[in-house]
Amino acid sequence: MRTVGEILESARAKRGLTFPQVEKETKIRGSFLKALEKNEFEKIPGGAIVAKGFIKNYGKFLGLSPKKLLAVFRRDFTEDEKGQVLPRGYYKPLDAPGFSWTPRLTVVTGVIFLILALSSYLAFQAISFLGKPPLAVSSPASEERVMHPEIKVSGKTDPDAQVSVNGKLTTVDQDGYFEKAVTLLPGKNIITFEAVSRRGKKTKITRKVFFETERGD
Repeated sequence: MRTVGEILESARAKRGLTFPQVEKETKIRGSFLKALEKNEFEKIPGGAIVAKGFIKNYGKFLGLSPKKLLAVFRRDFTEDEKGQVLPRGYYKPLDAPGFSWTPRLTVVTGVIFLILALSSYLAFQAISFLGKPPLAVSSPASEERVMHPEIKVSGKTDPDAQVSVNGKLTTVDQDGYFEKAVTLLPGKNIITFEAVSRRGKKTKITRKVFFETERGD
């Protein structure tokens, strides 16, 4: 059975998305996204509550059921009396000596988390303004095989970006989504997607699509 991290990683890879692209859309830091996919929930500040919130939002962005993802998470992990995520079967005696969480530490951690969140947001805004526009292609899949001479391609980018498909501009709606019909030739077709920001920065993605006129070709 796959873990929640493996399910998220597989879904992201299937859509051809990078961590920066997911970070742009979900506002979840790339390091936290990586921790989720590796099931390293101890690296996520805020314990189980924050981890489950990230899982829910990440899964929703990838088109997965948040309810099912959280069910898988609860199957493999639990939380202790302090809200920290633990693998199932791991127990720590309540009277064991060692680190103790205090109200003062809670306040300090909260302040640090807010500072990090604000810093990440400002850095993210700077990168978004100066960097290449995000571009995610939801259809077609890589090396997809079809039986029809025309397909609809779609994806998402920054609402302010210009998108072209095989050199032809297509409309981008207010949420950044775009869709266009593409005519295929028999055999292998290369479909090129390009997003251009207002500052002239470009992001390009290509997809191979095979138009099979008969099954088995």
